[in-house]
Amino acid sequence: MRRNALRAVLAVATVAGIAISSTAAFAEPAEPAEFAIDWESGLTFYSSDYVTPLANFPAPDGECHAFPATAGLLVGWSHFEHVVAYRTADCSGYAFGLGTLRSFQPGEFASFTAY
Repeated sequence: MRRNALRAVLAVATVAGIAISSTAAFAEPAEPAEFAIDWESGLTFYSSDYVTPLANFPAPDGECHAFPATAGLLVGWSHFEHVVAYRTADCSGYAFGLGTLRSFQPGEFASFTAY
């Protein structure tokens, strides 16, 4: 009886080990380093919780870009000195100088430039 119980325990352990190793084989591969986003470089927009990164612009170019609609914070980590936001989608109209560290209401701005 003991021998059968021991065999049953070993069989279950073996099957569990196979299931775990099979699951690991099909897990998502790690993101290649060349595609990883450095959220603490360039200009990063965060959600209104100030923790979740939404968009990153590694080297702002002075062009007009869409402002992330749900963003509540921007942090200028490097590569530029100023962010200018607009309430229009085409960077026209009144310009709001936001600097490089600023919080705001999500949806307050529609576009921006950074230089």
